Amino acid sequence: MSHQELPGAPDGETPKMRRRQLQLEGALKRTSLKELRGLPSIALNAGSNPGAESPSKRKRSSSPGNASRWRTHRTAMLAVKDEELESAIQLAAYYVEDAAEGRLDNGLASNFKSGNKRKLNCCIIQTHIIWHVIVMAACVLHSLLIAFEPPPSERDGNTRGFVNATEILLTLVYVADILLKVAYMGAGTFLSLKGSKVWQTTYAALTLTLLLDAAIAPATRLSRPLRPIILVLRSRSVRNFYTTVLRIFPSLLKVLGLLLFILTTCSLGLARLLRGSATQYFQSSASTFKEMAVLLLTQDNYKELLNDVLAHGGLASLLVFFAFVVVGILFLLQLVLGTVIDTYMEEAQEELRSKRVKQSKGLIRAFSVLDLRKEGKMRQKAFDKLLQKLRPSDSPFERHLKFSLLSNKYKSTWASSGPSTPKPSTPHRREELSERSGQHPHSPVKRNLPQLLESPLPFPANPWSLEPHIDPIDFLSLHTVLELTFKPRRPAWDVPGTGNQPWWSRCAELLLADLRYSTVVRLTMWLDAAIFLADAETWQPLSWDIQINDFLQAGFVLQTAMQVLALGSIRKAWRFGPSETPILRGEIILAAALTALGLCSYFLSSFASFRDAVAGLGALRSLRLAMTSGSSRFCQCFAAILPAMTQMMGLISVMHYTFAATAMEILGNQQAPGFVTFPKAAMSLLQILLNADGTTMVKENLQTAHPLLGLVFVAYYGIAVLVVVNLVTALMIEFYRASLAENVERREHRQSEITHQVQDLLREMEVVENLGFEVTGSNETGIEKLRASFLGQGSDLVDEELLRQVQKEASLDLVTLHRSKSGSFPCSPASRGH
Repeated sequence: MSHQELPGAPDGETPKMRRRQLQLEGALKRTSLKELRGLPSIALNAGSNPGAESPSKRKRSSSPGNASRWRTHRTAMLAVKDEELESAIQLAAYYVEDAAEGRLDNGLASNFKSGNKRKLNCCIIQTHIIWHVIVMAACVLHSLLIAFEPPPSERDGNTRGFVNATEILLTLVYVADILLKVAYMGAGTFLSLKGSKVWQTTYAALTLTLLLDAAIAPATRLSRPLRPIILVLRSRSVRNFYTTVLRIFPSLLKVLGLLLFILTTCSLGLARLLRGSATQYFQSSASTFKEMAVLLLTQDNYKELLNDVLAHGGLASLLVFFAFVVVGILFLLQLVLGTVIDTYMEEAQEELRSKRVKQSKGLIRAFSVLDLRKEGKMRQKAFDKLLQKLRPSDSPFERHLKFSLLSNKYKSTWASSGPSTPKPSTPHRREELSERSGQHPHSPVKRNLPQLLESPLPFPANPWSLEPHIDPIDFLSLHTVLELTFKPRRPAWDVPGTGNQPWWSRCAELLLADLRYSTVVRLTMWLDAAIFLADAETWQPLSWDIQINDFLQAGFVLQTAMQVLALGSIRKAWRFGPSETPILRGEIILAAALTALGLCSYFLSSFASFRDAVAGLGALRSLRLAMTSGSSRFCQCFAAILPAMTQMMGLISVMHYTFAATAMEILGNQQAPGFVTFPKAAMSLLQILLNADGTTMVKENLQTAHPLLGLVFVAYYGIAVLVVVNLVTALMIEFYRASLAENVERREHRQSEITHQVQDLLREMEVVENLGFEVTGSNETGIEKLRASFLGQGSDLVDEELLRQVQKEASLDLVTLHRSKSGSFPCSPASRGH
């Protein structure tokens, strides 16, 4: 029987799994009839009446040799099943990884499923972060080679040398990257001109151009400005910004068309109104258009033009001039900014939506692989093995906890009210659960006693329908649950507030909670910064060889030690600190480093005099001011937006490099003073980018070049300034919204608190469950409400439009399942079937 005829064969089987299945079937067919007759009757006569067996058959079937052969075949079948499960788990893990990276059809999962190890190994190497860093470093070094190459005026035909050899070597890195991708993707797919494959085709064409240009090594290298484009084509994040810039241009052209109309109208009007006067800047329509364009873009000549209009014009020309200033500069330029920001926000939402669709498709594919029975359910064993692949550092309890967050384990299965935990006896815990259940903290609490099942049977008729499982809708929240790291609320002491906590730790904890101590620490930090601003850190107030920096360092060490004492020890403070653990770890490292350097400089002062330099390093203590209560939120938001800012700076660098190299090739041959070498060209264009007297720079360089070459500066201003710099403003607006949104800190604190509550509550429920009896209670308490608060409810997770886009990857109707789950987070068992 072939693999296609096997009943219940999962769709995600790999060729390796199919070969194992066929080998097992062949081994069973080669077994002799005599051996098969000796197997137990349940294996040969599964459908016959056991009572019809003769005593001789029962005697033969119970012999030790026959039983041993049956165990051998059973062991072989179980081994094949385990291998199939492991392959399915690995395939599902690859699907999840591809979903996180935005890959679908040509990722790790598809190559693993093909059974070709060569393709899989090439895909693993090409998608590895180390190889990605190597390619990006090669691109950066290749671009920096332009600073070591001779300028255009000094080049000749013989340009071979170390720089050229290095350029060829770096270009071969791009070639190796392309060959690795072609090896597992195929040349036809890689060089396709459909969809996102256009970037890959452009990447290959550009690499071929750079390689040929480096191999021929002519005097004029037209490919120099194209070197950093490899960064855009290879890096997905930078390419997304580049795509956003391209999509902004259609909307931007409409506003620029209106700007051109206002500019032309006002220029013609002023030229006609000032015709015949002794004006200096408005002698002709062309000169007027030029001066008004400079006024519109840079405002460098505002005073000169205004004085010229006042001296030689009348009221009409003055009105036209100020109308242009108000409409063109104050209104239309801001409209350009608004258009760029609005388009960027729309594109960012669309990109997020597209990324969400790809992730959902990959997760549904992973779910389909692990749904071995094709009934829309993932069991705990498969989920646990999947987490072992994705998060090997998770403990068994954490894996069980994450399964409970996604599954129906604590939903209404055995009884209509669903399992819950008994109310704890501690007042603090009773208040927490009372707040979640809507009861008053001081109202009498009803105890939930164990209740017997109403059914006389110990198990339901269909145990598979009530087995804990995860449905595909809940599985779409895998990435949210996957990144959770659960920590005990107070792991330093088993029972907080009891005698287990030493007296010195309680005293340190009380001191840290004192408002007066917090005020003194804050004033000490500001005093530390003020002393360094006054350059007084090496001042010695006493007759001993002790600097004021030593006193400040001692106070810093005592403050850090107080936080460590409150948590119990350095190990506990490092592992089980509060939500400020990264800050505390940084303070411990900084205190240890500065103390070690200070002691070395003090005891080794007779050998080397570097104590003043070590004292200057104490200024690093002032970094703690960034995490004070007033600015800690801004620092956290800046850290969150830093990756996007890095990508934006990469795009600005690519734009700046391309235009600087192009301007050097064009203007450098005409002896323009600011574009003789690449560093000078980059510094000259930087004046335009920063609006630092760029008009004067352009006039000075166009004196020795053709006036039409000024289009290079116009193009650079239109792309680098009007678009890219405004995108930075859009990122700053997004940063402002993220940092000053209402209830942000409260929401983060609430999410962290819910995480601890889920852990505590699940631990209690597991204890009750392991005792062997069920505890019922109110639907308003328990892990279900916490799960809804943490993961969201209904449309917060997914919507029907998203499910329709990923429906073809699922084996059941996702929209129907979603509608059955809408309105409340729990879902009845009946709605989880087909």
